[in-house]
Amino acid sequence: MDTDKLVRAVCSFFVPGLGQLMNGEIGKGLAILIIFILLWIALLSLGIIIVQTIFGIVVRLFAAYDAYNYVGF
Repeated sequence: MDTDKLVRAVCSFFVPGLGQLMNGEIGKGLAILIIFILLWIALLSLGIIIVQTIFGIVVRLFAAYDAYNYVGF
């Protein structure tokens, strides 16, 4: 198992988009991070806690999976 991939996946799970930034995918990393923050705040302000929790888990899992499976050229 590649340790760098695992570190990037874990970083991206805790801070969505961070693993992509570490992979050099600046645009994708910033997009994931900004969209995550904006939607998280919107759902929080609407008081939809269950949707917010599910959204957070799904985005974090996607970001971790994407960071781990990055194939750089």
